Amino acid sequence: MCTMSKRSCKYAPQVRQDSPSASSTSLEPSINSVDPHKQEDPALRTAQSSGGAASSRKCNNSATPSRGNDHDPALDDAINFNQMELFAHLILSREEMFNLAFETPDEGDGISLAVNASLESPFLLYQLLAFSACHLAFLRPERSAEFSRQAVALQSLQTRAVSLFNAAWTKVDGSNCVAVLLFSTALGHHLLADTLAKRTPTGLEAFIAHYVQCVELHRGIYTVAMSAWPLLMESHLEPVLSLSSSFTSRLPKGRHCQPIKTLLDSAEELAETDKQACMQSVHYLQIGFDAVFAKEEGEHGIRHQMIFLWSMLAPPELTRLLASRRPEVLVLLA
Repeated sequence: MCTMSKRSCKYAPQVRQDSPSASSTSLEPSINSVDPHKQEDPALRTAQSSGGAASSRKCNNSATPSRGNDHDPALDDAINFNQMELFAHLILSREEMFNLAFETPDEGDGISLAVNASLESPFLLYQLLAFSACHLAFLRPERSAEFSRQAVALQSLQTRAVSLFNAAWTKVDGSNCVAVLLFSTALGHHLLADTLAKRTPTGLEAFIAHYVQCVELHRGIYTVAMSAWPLLMESHLEPVLSLSSSFTSRLPKGRHCQPIKTLLDSAEELAETDKQACMQSVHYLQIGFDAVFAKEEGEHGIRHQMIFLWSMLAPPELTRLLASRRPEVLVLLA
């Protein structure tokens, strides 16, 4: 407008002289920006070409008018839109991604707690982004050309998350119990989704191997929760944990599992301790069926939670029987 009216514009942008190296290089911050002392993580360079993420797009501040000494060099950093897409999907699709988790409307959802905790625990943020990429890959099969890149990015994000977790691990206390449990839970959801989605030429053999690994990890989640239970019950997770505990403490009502009970009772080759382990697993399985077929409106929010919880609550003996391909246990799993 000033040019058209032949006026001198005091807001005219000042031309900034960038060095050749600065103008030709795009800065790419990693998730490690939560820790200013860490250098860029090579794993996230791979993640920038994620199949679940958009093609690389940079929003560089070099075209923004400079205002002399008020210019903040940090604003020159590029925004990583690949990671931002994963983060946005995590926020916008939280109910779909964690639909096997408990939610309490009074205390907000678990994702809000997880994002807040991840600001001080980078391993949690890495895992949340990895699971977000996994979910996007499932939702967008039309982007099949990007799947190979995404597979590498997914593995890099998850590997980096576990590495950071192992490096930061000392013991569970009041300062980290929430982040540790949320990380374990997100990793458990991720591994369960991967296990159920796998289709290999070896069929059942490969599935059982992956599922046994999944069950062992989920049992670790249960161990973490039990070891830090008093601390967790004083945290923001208390409403969710109380709801979960109340659900798994119910007495079974239905008879959907009666045929498998009869089969286990008649299995002469099963040791008594193994039968008890199977019966305990059937106990929780029936609680899950009761929730699925419940007619009460209040039950709708917990109908499918036992899919995730069952692998945590099943006794260790069941994993051994499953790994040995005991037919009774395979029927129970089916």
